[in-house]
Amino acid sequence: MRKISTFVVLVVFIAFCAGCTRTDMTPAYISVTPEDLENCIDVSNYNETHNQNFDAEQLTALTRHKFTHVNVYVNNKNLGCWELPCKVPYLGNGAADSCTLILVPGFPMSGMGNTISGYPFFNILRQKIVLQKGATYHVSENPPKFVYSEYTHIPFFETFSNSSSFSPTDTVAHSNTLQPVMYDGKNVGEIVLNDKNGLSFDIQSSKIPIPIGNYRTLLEIRYRTESNIDVGFKMSSATNPHHVFAVGGFYASPDEWKTIHFDLTQTIRDNHNAGSVTDLTLVLSGVGDKGTDTRFYIDDIKVIYIKAS
Repeated sequence: MRKISTFVVLVVFIAFCAGCTRTDMTPAYISVTPEDLENCIDVSNYNETHNQNFDAEQLTALTRHKFTHVNVYVNNKNLGCWELPCKVPYLGNGAADSCTLILVPGFPMSGMGNTISGYPFFNILRQKIVLQKGATYHVSENPPKFVYSEYTHIPFFETFSNSSSFSPTDTVAHSNTLQPVMYDGKNVGEIVLNDKNGLSFDIQSSKIPIPIGNYRTLLEIRYRTESNIDVGFKMSSATNPHHVFAVGGFYASPDEWKTIHFDLTQTIRDNHNAGSVTDLTLVLSGVGDKGTDTRFYIDDIKVIYIKAS
């Protein structure tokens, strides 16, 4: 009797399993390359929408970022932050899903932290795409075009077109500063340290007005240098206006241009005095080696902020 019961149970179990519909776990894929996020920024109407008068060189600089990561969202689902190039899997519901794709370009945030941060100054761009199981959607098929949010402000922008906004912090101890020169057909700032010119520099920018409150403030610097640079800033409304708040630095990159980002937000919030606006002064310093020329090329320096949501 027990053998018959066991047999009946086994037959029922097999019949049940045979009637089950297998879940198709085949993903679709989204392919994003660094090239997809190069030249992806439309600044043709930037001056009109932001009440600015940036020249062609500055507008071009606004499109030059070299994003290294991307945050991917499909139908408002966060698929994570991916280093470029990437192939992101997505499990949809049907054989061919019409989806809403959101890409947020990002980069490693340097300075006191080293996290990956999405670039906060673009309007969110939503694209309608079709994802098919087992197939790959290439973002290059319909390249995104980002525009800067109308709430983005750039109170300091140095491209070294005709002059330099930097000067030595102490002309007695440090006489070197960034001088405009042509490098590969573009205006950049240059400092050359040697036994004749001096083996160090300590320079500061003109004052930069920054609002106090719920704002996200970043410093961006493009560089190609033969030695390291330390980065900090002074706040005129701080208790000690001569104190330099260190935000980090960057290592030498003698063979290629790189872009680095520093988040100034928390340092400003923690150290400003009462008031609605504070003045920042950027401070850059570096040293060279005896018996040789040590060259520093800096370009496209900007302080940029936006009202945080």
